[in-house]
Amino acid sequence: MMKAWVALGALVLSASAAAQLGPVSSEPQAGMTAPAKGGASESIGPGAAAWAKRLNAQGQMPEQDYIDELSRQLASAQRLVGAPLTEKDRGRIRSAVSKDLIAWRKQYDPRRKDYSAMREKWLVDEDKLSPEGWAKQRVEWLRAQQEWILAQHRG
Repeated sequence: MMKAWVALGALVLSASAAAQLGPVSSEPQAGMTAPAKGGASESIGPGAAAWAKRLNAQGQMPEQDYIDELSRQLASAQRLVGAPLTEKDRGRIRSAVSKDLIAWRKQYDPRRKDYSAMREKWLVDEDKLSPEGWAKQRVEWLRAQQEWILAQHRG
């Protein structure tokens, strides 16, 4: 019952916040800021919310749902490679890698040593890679994650 009240409260708060934002339009109105041109914008991928679909009591997704979401995330990441990216995209893509790592850790509970090694390899300092480099890094990380999952299920 408490969960229902919390969910209802969150729904009311989000509706209130959305109402304060005003109408949604493609063109900026007086007093509004025009959206930035160029770059990947919101095409980085579905983000953390996508990884949080239908979690069980242990905070995990059903196995097939996780694998399907991983495939969607990989397809989204692959579209960014070679696309025009901005400096802002660099941080967004690195953040997506961080969220991917967290989702993987929650789903599979890898040994601390495995998680640390993966995190150290794939989540380097933001300035170490260009936006294009981060796009490629995320694709390679998602592929490595798929390989890790397959290796764990074979053994």
